[in-house]
Amino acid sequence: MAGKSRGRKGAARGKSLERRIAEQERELTGRMAEKRRMRRAARDVYSAIGYDLMYPDGIAQVEEGLFSQTMAFEDISYQSAREESQRAIFSGWCQLFDYFGADSCVQLTVVNRPIPAEEIGTKRFFPTDDPQTAAYAEEYNRILNDKMREGVSNLVRERYLTFAVGAPSVDAAVPRLARMRGDAEQTLAKMRSSSRTLSGAERIGVLNGLLRPGKPNLFSWDAVGARGGLTTKDFVCPSSLDFKPEGSASCFKSGDTWCQVLVLGRFGSELSDRCLADIIDLPVPLAITLHVQAMDKSKAVAFVKKRIAWMDKEIIDEQMGAVKKGYDFQILPSELKYSKEEAEDLLDHLQNKNQRLYVYTGLVYTYAPTREGLDEQVMQIVSTARRNSIEADALDYRQREGLNSILPLGHNHVEVSRMMTTAQVAIQMPFATQELSHEGGGYYGQNKQSSNLVLCNRKKLASPMGFVAGKPGSGKSFSVKREIENTILAYPEDEIIVLDPAGEYSPVVEANGGECIRFAPDADTHLNPFDLSDVAHQSRSAQMAFKIDAFLALSSATMAEGDQGLPEADKSIISRCVERAYRDADEEGRIPLLGDFHRILKAQPEPEARDIALRYERYVEGALSFFNRPSNVTFDRRITNVDFRDLSENMRAFGIITVLECVRNRMYRNFERGVTTWLYIDEVQSLFGHPSIIAYFSRFWAEGRKFNLIATGITQNSVYMLDHEEARNMVLNSDFILLHKQSPLDRRAWTELLDMSAQEASYIDESVRAGEGLLIAGGARVPLKDSFPKGSLYDLFNTKPDEVAARKREEGFRRRAESRRRKDGGVSAT
Repeated sequence: MAGKSRGRKGAARGKSLERRIAEQERELTGRMAEKRRMRRAARDVYSAIGYDLMYPDGIAQVEEGLFSQTMAFEDISYQSAREESQRAIFSGWCQLFDYFGADSCVQLTVVNRPIPAEEIGTKRFFPTDDPQTAAYAEEYNRILNDKMREGVSNLVRERYLTFAVGAPSVDAAVPRLARMRGDAEQTLAKMRSSSRTLSGAERIGVLNGLLRPGKPNLFSWDAVGARGGLTTKDFVCPSSLDFKPEGSASCFKSGDTWCQVLVLGRFGSELSDRCLADIIDLPVPLAITLHVQAMDKSKAVAFVKKRIAWMDKEIIDEQMGAVKKGYDFQILPSELKYSKEEAEDLLDHLQNKNQRLYVYTGLVYTYAPTREGLDEQVMQIVSTARRNSIEADALDYRQREGLNSILPLGHNHVEVSRMMTTAQVAIQMPFATQELSHEGGGYYGQNKQSSNLVLCNRKKLASPMGFVAGKPGSGKSFSVKREIENTILAYPEDEIIVLDPAGEYSPVVEANGGECIRFAPDADTHLNPFDLSDVAHQSRSAQMAFKIDAFLALSSATMAEGDQGLPEADKSIISRCVERAYRDADEEGRIPLLGDFHRILKAQPEPEARDIALRYERYVEGALSFFNRPSNVTFDRRITNVDFRDLSENMRAFGIITVLECVRNRMYRNFERGVTTWLYIDEVQSLFGHPSIIAYFSRFWAEGRKFNLIATGITQNSVYMLDHEEARNMVLNSDFILLHKQSPLDRRAWTELLDMSAQEASYIDESVRAGEGLLIAGGARVPLKDSFPKGSLYDLFNTKPDEVAARKREEGFRRRAESRRRKDGGVSAT
């Protein structure tokens, strides 16, 4: 009896708990409904805007008991990705929606915000303060402004995810919002989409852009509260909201701007993953919002079963009517038959295929300065939606509710919804044509699909190291010189060092006040590989460890055996002699030279030591001994070009490693001063010819990322480089890869390594023109084109032999003509 009594009490408590939860939900729903009615009936703009409070950390009190937070997330290369990658992204997108429970609201917002008209054609991309580079900066600014006008849309695209929860207070809402934010960040990161939480000021900026299109954001926390006497709403409210302009109930006016909200009503049975992307890609200002509210799993199943039971009743009624009239009772109306099949299929998805059911509302918002312009934009949206089996209808007499629902606040005021499964919601991908426009970024070309500027700031990438590859004549050198100019103009404090085996980068370096250092038998430049002048602050053991690796690489560069590794005996001898050279020189109070190392090698008892010494002999004595003297190269200039054109191939590898040691020293010093070091290595494939050189370079590459080094390897022989596992790892650990036209073998190697789709591979095949290609920057993959106009900058970047020769001939004619004029003037004066 006692057990039965306890069971009844437990059941009563369970029912009581469920009843209390239901009552709380009804109370909250009632309060929110009342608030919606108040906003609908508001007689002033202030009361009509759909939120109450905005906190500095970005949490908004939307209604009493409802709080929301917004995240911004980056675009990814979904539309051009391989099918396997698309399936993985789709799966991740499904997981993202499934993370949010029935007690939360989720809102996805994509905003196409036009660049202010006053900025188009007048933007200052690079400062013109430095007299040395002012002329180039002015020309570059003019070129980029001209190209900016060529953009199809000149729109900035932003993506937001807003989630809202019910809570009695903001303190109670904070931990729940934090958990949602953490889950969303992790899921987006798996899709390689970086995300961040918007602050209160940033959310105000987004609201201002939607409520006051084209008006500047003047928000400041200093003006809010007791001191300023204003609230956040005072900054986002338009001067007026007219929801019946000229008697129309299908649009409204915000200030002087005509606006309209459309609802995505009817959907076809099959949706493609382009259904939303095609609307987003339209070159018009707009905002697309999807409100998604998950249903409890048990309630969703019960709801579908109830609908099926209702349809069964309709079928029975139809069959009984058919029998009475003498018809075949198995013949059913097609609409009822298909509806029953769809409902049964939906029930199967909910019960057996881990799908959830959502209450879905889709809205599109656009605006224009005139009614005619608005109608034209609406027609484009409606026709594009229809091509994707979606009907977009006007929200007649509900524009006020539509406006509040468009705002990324996590609250749906529009009571026009339908049921959708996880897959049906997730197929509406927000990833369209990918743009790349980093703040403070350098110019890399124009987007091949939209003609918008492609601006990349490598300092914002997780790993800014990179590679540039392309066939001869593909525009590879032009692109690298253009990036060097970007760096010179954008970062006046940074240092740039170019390793130039072909002697082609000197024009851009000298024109910007840099120094060109030439290593050749007849040059008076010396560089000591033992130099430690810039790393004196490091421990001796750390210095020795890297120096020994460097001399193993230098010794490998003297060998003719190519890809054969140094024997262990050679490594031991070299390590011993390097340390001995430093020890002996320290006793004399000087830095050792290559000759000291050579002398110590010859004194060792092992026969291998004599072989090593013999290989070093030509670098110590004779015409190639310029590495056996104290350094007179200091890299003190901000821009330095090291020219190896007059050295043989083996000698180049030796020289590049020697210079890399000096760059490493300089990198340490710059890091202590807070200065970034940019390094460009042309024909980088030459550093993958021997295991010891590869090991040294790989370690140099990995260490450089920690000390503000941004290194770029440049190659026209990708297959040779990518044959080495270390090179492949270096590429995969670099977030910047610029590919121009590739040979079939090189294109196949890059396609396999980077998991490129057929569409992405087509951007680097032999059909593309010079300057075109594919830029991979972090998670972005953007197809490029570039027709750089002729002028002073073009002459600096250009490497086409015929055009360079023609320019040199013109310069020669000009110099000779000037010389004749001076002579004639001198004769006349006499």
